[in-house]
Amino acid sequence: MKAGVKSSGKRWKRSTDKILMWQVLLFMAGVLAFAVGIYRDEVRTVLMKAIYICLECIGIG
Repeated sequence: MKAGVKSSGKRWKRSTDKILMWQVLLFMAGVLAFAVGIYRDEVRTVLMKAIYICLECIGIG
């Protein structure tokens, strides 16, 4: 086996590990933002805005 092929495999492994780390980090940031939104009672606000938008699209609101 050539030395270049073996080292490129390690480089590929490091890059996938780095991508996985960023994916996990961004997922946890999303979960945290979701939990903060629920804590601040923004669920009601988002739902009311969605209802108004739907009623405007239908032509009732």
